[in-house]
This record gives sequence, C-alpha cells and structure tokens, in this order.
Amino acid sequence: MLGSRISLVALMVAAAPALQARAQEALPDIDIIAAAPEAGAGIERSKVPTNPIATKRSDLDRDRALVITDTLQRRNASVSIVDVAGNPFQPDLTYRGFSASPVSGTPQGLAVYQDGVRINEAFGDVVNFDLIPTVAIANSELVSGNPLFGLNALGGALTLEMKNGFTWQGYELEGRGGSFGRRYGAAQIGQKYGDFAIYSAFEALGDSGWRKRSGSELLRGYLDLGYKGDKTEFHLNYTGATTRLGAAAATPVEMLQRDYSSVYTTPQSSTNELHFLNLKGSYDVSSALKLNGNFYYRDYQQAHIDGNIADMETCSAKAFVCQDNDPFIGNVPTNAQRRLIGPNGAFIRSSVLAGGLPATIDYSRTHSRSYGGAIQGTYDEKIADFKNKLIVGGSFDRQFTDFRGYSELGILQGDFNVTSTGLQYFNSVPEGGFQPSSVFARNLYYGVYALDTLDLTDKLTLTAGLRFNSAEITLYDRLGVRLNSDKSYQRVNPVAGLTYTFIPEFTVYGNYSEANRAPTALENGCADANHPCTIDNFLVADPPLKQVVTRSGEIGFRGYHDIGPDHGRLEWKVDIFRAVNNDDIISLPSNVIQGRGYFANVGATRRQGLEAGVAWRNDQLSLYADYALIDATFRSAFDVESGNNPYADANGLIHVRPGNVMPGVPRHRVKLGFDYFITPEWKFGADYIFTSGVRLRGDESNLDKPLPSWGVVNLKTSYKVTENIEVYALAQNLFDRRYYTFGTYFDNSGNATASAGGFTNARTYVPGAPVSVYGGVKVKF
Repeated sequence: MLGSRISLVALMVAAAPALQARAQEALPDIDIIAAAPEAGAGIERSKVPTNPIATKRSDLDRDRALVITDTLQRRNASVSIVDVAGNPFQPDLTYRGFSASPVSGTPQGLAVYQDGVRINEAFGDVVNFDLIPTVAIANSELVSGNPLFGLNALGGALTLEMKNGFTWQGYELEGRGGSFGRRYGAAQIGQKYGDFAIYSAFEALGDSGWRKRSGSELLRGYLDLGYKGDKTEFHLNYTGATTRLGAAAATPVEMLQRDYSSVYTTPQSSTNELHFLNLKGSYDVSSALKLNGNFYYRDYQQAHIDGNIADMETCSAKAFVCQDNDPFIGNVPTNAQRRLIGPNGAFIRSSVLAGGLPATIDYSRTHSRSYGGAIQGTYDEKIADFKNKLIVGGSFDRQFTDFRGYSELGILQGDFNVTSTGLQYFNSVPEGGFQPSSVFARNLYYGVYALDTLDLTDKLTLTAGLRFNSAEITLYDRLGVRLNSDKSYQRVNPVAGLTYTFIPEFTVYGNYSEANRAPTALENGCADANHPCTIDNFLVADPPLKQVVTRSGEIGFRGYHDIGPDHGRLEWKVDIFRAVNNDDIISLPSNVIQGRGYFANVGATRRQGLEAGVAWRNDQLSLYADYALIDATFRSAFDVESGNNPYADANGLIHVRPGNVMPGVPRHRVKLGFDYFITPEWKFGADYIFTSGVRLRGDESNLDKPLPSWGVVNLKTSYKVTENIEVYALAQNLFDRRYYTFGTYFDNSGNATASAGGFTNARTYVPGAPVSVYGGVKVKF
C-alpha cells in the first residue's frame, strides 16, 4: 500500500503548479458512439441501431459525481443502483436487469472498459468503481446489443474515455465536506507543449459512513503523457488507487426498526489496491484507413474481512467447539467428526470462547495480475458509391490470480460485533464444509471481430458484424487436487441492425445480437449445492458450469426538434427490448451452511421492457423525464434451497416456475430533473428518483412480498463568485425518506439471535442513506 500512496502523492505534487493559470476545458459534443472497444471506431448516432446512453463531463460536474454511477442512476431510468455492499463507493450498477458489481458472487452481465481495456477483474469479473478516478473521466457511453465488446457484454458495455492534455487544459482544485464526516479534495492539471501534453489528477476522500462501522477512505490518481503528430498519437497513462471500504450489508428488519443505522455482524470491510498501466496509440495510414491499439498491465489486490454468525455449537459435554449437524452431507456425524481442529491439529476446546457464543471471521485475499493488448483497423471508404465503414480487430488478455481463504474462530458480542480468538479452524473431515483454500487461477481470453456499417441509401443504414470469443480457464489447488480444473469456452456472436432516418431529426431502428459469458474460475470452483462457499472465501471441487448465451433484440425511435430563437431543443426516445439468457448462471443461497451459497446454471431467463424519455433545454433551463419498464423473469423451472425463507417447504426448498420475477430488478423506474439559471452566476437544480419495490434474494419463487417502492428528491445549487471561483451545495434525500434497495433472508432461529432478544422476521434489508448535505468550492487558476 505504501508504494501506491507514494505514486498517488507524486501525482498530487505534479498538480501543485495549479496556482498559475486559468482552466479551460475543450470537450467536443458527443455525437459519435463507440462501435468497438478501441477508440477511432465510432459511428454517427443517427446510424446506431440501439439506444446508447452518453454521459458528458459536464453531466458529471453538474451532479458533482464521486462515482460514475452517481450520474448514470440519476438521469437514466434503465439504470439502477442495487446497494448490496451497503457502501456508496461500492455500487452495483444494473442496466436492463444486467449487473456490473464489486460483490463477488454477483453474476456479471456488463463489460466495463477504461480507455479500451476491459476492467472486469480476473477473479469473478467484478467491477470496482471505487478504483476509477472520477475527476479524470472525460465522457462515457453505455451501449447495448453489440457483441464486439466481448465477454460479459450480455446486457451491454460501459466505456470510459479518460482526459488527456490535448482534450483538457488548465488547472483546477476542488474541496468538499458535509454530513457523516465526508471530506473530499481533488486537483487536476492539463498542459500542452507543442506535440506533447500532460494531464494528471488526484482525488482523496474520507467518509465516516452513516451506518455503524462503515467508514471509507479512498486515494485515486491518474497520469497521462501524450504525443500527437500529423498521423500518429500515443498516450501512456497510469491509474493508481488504494481504498478501504467499510461494508454494512443486509440487516434484520427488526434491528433497522429499532436503529436505522444498525449493522448485523461486523467486521465487514474490503481493502483494494490497483496499479494500472496502459499504452495506447493510433496511426493514420491514409485518409481512409486508421489503426488503433493498446497494451496494458494491471495489478489488483483485495483483502476482505467478514464477521459472521457460524453454524457451530459446543459438544461432548460442552468441552469442544463443534460444527452443527446440518452442514454435513450423508449420515449424521459423530461428535468426533463434528469437532473443529485448530492450526496445531488439535481439537478446539470450548474454553477459548470464555462462555461466549461461537462465531467466525472469514478472511480472503485476492491478487490478480493481468496483461494484454488489442489492435483494430477502421477503413472508411465508399464501396460502389455507397458510404461504408469497416472495423476489424482482435484482442488478447492473460490473467493470473492467487486466492487464499481461511476462517478464524470468533466470539459474538452483544452488539453483533465478532471478536477473533486468533485461532484458524477447519473440519476434521472434508464433508463438513469448513476448509481453507489456496488456489491459483489462470485465464486466457482472446477474440477477433469485424463490423461493417453500410449506407444503402442516404436514409437507410445497415450494420452487421461478428465476434469470436475464446476463454480458457484453469484452476490449480495448492492444498491438494480437489479443485484442479481446466475448461475452455468458445463462441461466435453475430450482430445486425438497421436505421432509417426519415428526416435528420427523426430516426427509427432495429437490432439483433448475441453475446456470451464464460463462467469465471470463482464460479467453476463453487458450483455444488452440497458444498457451498462463503462467497468468495472457500472453494470446492465441482463440475464446470456451462457458458451463458444471450440473444437480444430491440426496436425504437428517437428524434429532436429545435424550438425558437433562444437555442431551445426538444429531444425524445422510445425503445422496446428483449434479452433471453440461456444456461444463465445465478448465485443461490445455501441451506447447508448459513451465509454461504453456490453457483448454478438455471436454464433460461428473460429481461424485456420499454424505455422512454423526453428532454428539453435552452440556454437558461434544462428539463428531463425518463421512464423504464423492465420485466425480468425466470423462463425455466427449478428448485432451490432457501431454508431461511419462511415460505419454503418442509425440506427448505422453494420451487421456481416460468414467469417468476427475478430478485433485485425493479419493474418500474422514473427519473425527473431540471437545472435553471436564476441569474447568469446562480444555478439551481433538483432531481427525483422513483423505483418500484424488488423481490428479495432467496425468494425466486415470489412467495413473499417485495420490498416497498420508494422515491427520493435531491437538490443542488452553485454560484460563480468570480470567473474562477465557484461554490456549491448538495442535499441528497431531502425529505429523509427511509427506503431499502436490497433484501434477503437470514436464520432467525439460532442461539445468537435468541441472545439479542430474538427476531420473528427473517427478512434482512440494505437501507438507503438518510438526508445528507454537502458543500464545496471549485477554483480554476
């Protein structure tokens, strides 16, 4: 971590000369949409046969976003944030029912790219938005129905383009503070020196957290060195980050009713560290042919701590610490088999608990090293007098991961904090399920693709393409051979679409595409219902899973109309979409060991719906309204263990049938907002976010009631004191609405809950943040 901090401080020092000149930002309007992972392959928005979401830097600045998802969720109804981890800097981004999540165990359905590099991490394909320096983002695009973005692009891909010294020039400092100990500082500098340019940015953030023991600290930095000649452009950039994130996950509803900020079992925290080096370049071979490419190295480390109530008790006249009977497979074990063993190989005596209730603290450490590259050619030349753009490219990624997981025996305190005894433990027999793990995972991904955009007439455009994906995933067990596996997945995914522009202001479109996702090493190592995992702590030997294949289609129209002499413009969009996943992989709760789960192919799932939006703006006022209907359902029948669900049968099973709604995906979402210049210096804005209630995880059969619907209002205002100094204020959840974004179940029948007075309700929720107020100042020199 020290090296990371030194690197970030160096970036801050580089920005120190920011007291010498005035900031100027030169970001072009986004009218070109990314058609492939590499830059230089964009096509005109009017020719895109889907409904892309473009976010400008000005949008992020207007919302004072600390994470890119802050703006995405406020302005786009098809986007929602599912706060599984209970930390505002660790959000689950959900788009049309597909997720990009930092939580291991969440099936990942979105690919995320930073300057042409897919940043879904090697072990579990998780996405850590906390590691992305938000101040350095130039713009982003969220695109659907395009398999050229490779693995995980089942629902779409989020691309992030970072700033550089050619596109952003000047000096800027920003500071912010407010509720729950929030403090934030940022500095950035961009300078051009002839054919060379430099850009650097640094962010430091601290937050005490509004829930108990949920504080966070983030340090993030970005540096770009660039060269631009007549035909060539090269950039070498570095992203460095170190974050410590306190998690405050789902808590029993009865605890939240007593104390809205309460937390069920701690400690829960993650410490992340990133070093990411990327060399990218472009070369104009001719006026029609352009080459783009990159080569990167990424080093990611995570340490995770999770305190939990354990399936343990005392046995043999209460002399030893033993595992409960339930987690064992087969016949009822003997007391000797149930006894837990310590690091010295001896049975653990109950005296170490000093009369307290046994619990566990689970530790996991992940260290991934990745490198890879891509090359892409774009040929923009007429064919037989028809305008045509051909994109051809290929990529490869080599990834290595060391993963280790173990548990220490803990003692549950009255406030549900778990203190450690310092004793590692495991079962005397493998059937119990409490075993440490130490594995090495190796991934090799490569793909080739081609996409052609042909103007059949001056109004009709055809887009068609293919991508071949190959994934080789190997797992080595350092503690034996039970986890050894070697699996390969390949697939060719097509895409085809049409757009017709009746007039420049009105376009209709339709698109069909296919995409695939290969199971990760984490999922392949945790796919047995009888040997569940503490996600992502303990792995077990399992048969490999099948890859997920998604077939998607969408149709829609969009347009705009300029109104009046005051630069007013009205924009609108309507889109209908459907995506069917075959052999979908989901995470299922375990009925064998409390708090654990496993992955399984559950057949087909379907996400379909409607997106509609309207926006109007002129030089003084901007308004927007966005609506999304998302119908996410299972299309295959299966049974799943969910013994904590009060509606499960006598065997702890729930029976999922076609048409049951998938948990965690709201059916209705509404986003409304405006920004108004009261005076040329004073701007005021507000937004409203409404989300219908979601089904609880563990209630895939829809036997229980969903979470309540909710809506919150946010305010913002800013005032330019001078041309170079701006002050601003934010109010989030203005009316202090209590709401819940995620829910699941827990075992409310054990000794631990009884000691706290008992809980009659097995539902656990992740609560939304209460009213919070922040103020800040931004200075451009």
